[in-house]
Amino acid sequence: MGIYVLKRTLLAVPTLVIASIIIFLLIHLAPGGPVRVMLGPMQDPALVEKLRAQLGLNLPLHEQYLLWAGKALQGDFGISVTIQRGAPVFDLIAQRFLVTIELAALSIVIAIAIALPTGMISALRQNRLSDHAARIVALLGVSIPNFFLGIIFILVFGVLLQMPWGSGGFVPMSEHVGRNLLHMILPAIALGTAFSAIIMRMTRSAMLDVMGQDYVRTARAMGIRRRSIVLRDITRNAMIPVVTVIGNSFGYLLGGSIVTETLFRLPGIGNLIITGVFRRDFPVIQGVVLSIVVLYVLVNLIVDLTYSWLDPRIRYGGSR
Repeated sequence: MGIYVLKRTLLAVPTLVIASIIIFLLIHLAPGGPVRVMLGPMQDPALVEKLRAQLGLNLPLHEQYLLWAGKALQGDFGISVTIQRGAPVFDLIAQRFLVTIELAALSIVIAIAIALPTGMISALRQNRLSDHAARIVALLGVSIPNFFLGIIFILVFGVLLQMPWGSGGFVPMSEHVGRNLLHMILPAIALGTAFSAIIMRMTRSAMLDVMGQDYVRTARAMGIRRRSIVLRDITRNAMIPVVTVIGNSFGYLLGGSIVTETLFRLPGIGNLIITGVFRRDFPVIQGVVLSIVVLYVLVNLIVDLTYSWLDPRIRYGGSR
């Protein structure tokens, strides 16, 4: 296991290097820049050049990248130049990431709580009324955009029912746990609904595939109780593709909740990156996107390690 983790970590290095290069180039090749935002209408050429020199933007791109990458390896993502001038980017990310991780965790918990029981029932009662109803609901869940569902929630709970937490906002968990969860539950449901539909469909498909295996038919022929077969043989073996979908979903939620965070006024990482793009804060954008990539790689490693727990036949030496 230790050797496998080491190999995966080493393989992640070129992935992160390539990702960092792409991030850096795309941001610096985009039109506009922080100097224009900082100066506003005062576009004096001499002042522009002075600021560019102070920020290191007058250096060749490869030199800028090497300077940034070298500092990033030490945990220094630079300082914010337009959002909060002089503030370390790492501190800005650390403050916001806790909100995004909480939102992603709540969303995936809601998705799993809905999807796993529904998918299992749908598979075990194939082609019955409950199966058809579950598949229709799953189709609706995939089809409805999370931002539209979020708008509906705000209209119902914030406007019609006038709930103080219904129109967005945020209360830190350190300040009040109950109010924090109240403000997070609607965006978590809005995000988790679509993923619950995806996980449900994968659960149903994986269980139906396992139910057709020879060892399941043999267990039934031996007279083993149906509940034992479902829990021990079918469900556990069907979880491998489901865990993959859950891991990918969680990774996506870490970087894909931008619209929902903006809609519900949550001070998360998505809100930060949107502000960074509008204000052309290069260090903030680079730091946020690179942090998301690192977390996504870490989530995929955890998912891979979960496989051996679900199926002991899997060995990380390359054989099974």
